[in-house]
Amino acid sequence: MRIDTLPQPVMGWNSFDCWGIFINEAQALANLDAFLTKLKPHGYDYFCIDAGWYSEYGALLEPDNPAAADRIDVHIDAYGRLVPAPKLFPRGLRYIADRCHEAGIKFGVHLMRGIPRKAVEENTPVLGADGIRAADIADTGDLCGWCPLNYGVDMTRPGAQAYYDSVIAYLSDELQIDLLKADDLADYPAEIEAIGKAIAKASRPIVYSLSPGDFVWTGNYGLIRQYCNMFRISGDIWDRPNDLTRILDRWEQWENCGDRSCCLDLDMIPFGALQVYSKSRNSSDNAALSGVGHSRMSELSAAEKRFFITQRALAASPLLFGGDLTLTDDEDIALATHPEILACCRNFVVGRKVYARYQLDVRKAPEQGNAGHGWFGIFNRHATPWQCTFQPADFGFERWPERLFSIWENKSYLPDRNGQLVIDFEPVMEVKFFRY
Repeated sequence: MRIDTLPQPVMGWNSFDCWGIFINEAQALANLDAFLTKLKPHGYDYFCIDAGWYSEYGALLEPDNPAAADRIDVHIDAYGRLVPAPKLFPRGLRYIADRCHEAGIKFGVHLMRGIPRKAVEENTPVLGADGIRAADIADTGDLCGWCPLNYGVDMTRPGAQAYYDSVIAYLSDELQIDLLKADDLADYPAEIEAIGKAIAKASRPIVYSLSPGDFVWTGNYGLIRQYCNMFRISGDIWDRPNDLTRILDRWEQWENCGDRSCCLDLDMIPFGALQVYSKSRNSSDNAALSGVGHSRMSELSAAEKRFFITQRALAASPLLFGGDLTLTDDEDIALATHPEILACCRNFVVGRKVYARYQLDVRKAPEQGNAGHGWFGIFNRHATPWQCTFQPADFGFERWPERLFSIWENKSYLPDRNGQLVIDFEPVMEVKFFRY
């Protein structure tokens, strides 16, 4: 069933940044144990398995066999619906879902738009649509540009909605999911609506997450808001400095959208141990499908990580940790669980751009129900040290608030005798994050 409003942005863990499309049961359970210790005490409560839970790749199962590198198989049931790959999840995903629910947290999965090509090749029947088969609803000319496993579904054809209804019913009833991350969907309004209608019929509440969004049009926001609880406003964001500035621009484009019924998603938090499966090969040949680069700790500097996590808080974005939790150090966990980051994010107000100067970008999020208080961030991209002076109007104030506390510097600021706020910036990508 549809969730009309979220109590706070979704906070959890997602497997893609660290395991790509190759996670298995043992790795998932190890991260679940770490999640319960490291993130759940701070209010994180979603544990999500990303793409590939239904697939088996020769390169993973036979790493010493070069001939197996391009072999892919997906697992479907008698009605053409994706089911967990038995070699990766011998006890199925329901086992992991049950473990999550027993621990008091929620479970989510990723799903590509469309119908498996394997289902079309086998021409499986569509559950709930007498006489309709997979080939009758598939648009074989509609292929995802970066994932070859599915065809699109032609929603004008009889049985198309029944297929999506059956998929969501399986995920809800059999796998007991609480969140669905639906991918390759932003440009396909008919299928956004089809999944939304199917979720409305589901037996349990499901958070509907739309992904990815590099090409999503603001004109579609009315439809997105009607059906989705959260939606990506960008493609994949990684531990690359350019991604930090790219998401600033996307955030500005979408800042007038997003609220408790449908929040902006600035993508996952690429902190900690990333691409841990890629020990002997570089996965960047198919980065959109399996992730960027090789096994590493996040390559963002400490300043860049503060820049990154402050963006998420001020945008009221979902907080989905991306690193392998069994290998991630306490410093990165501390950033993602910082009390002011959580308070600002849970405030659920999308921060807006209130001031700009060469290489400076100021975003402000007032506190709900507490006039005159809130948070603002000054994002600096200048390449040399410099000192800036600000007037109250630069931050949308008539006069300076009584309190201006710099969270990352752990100190208060006072205006000078001319009534100006003087701030020094280092020659790095840096954010000054204030509570007022």
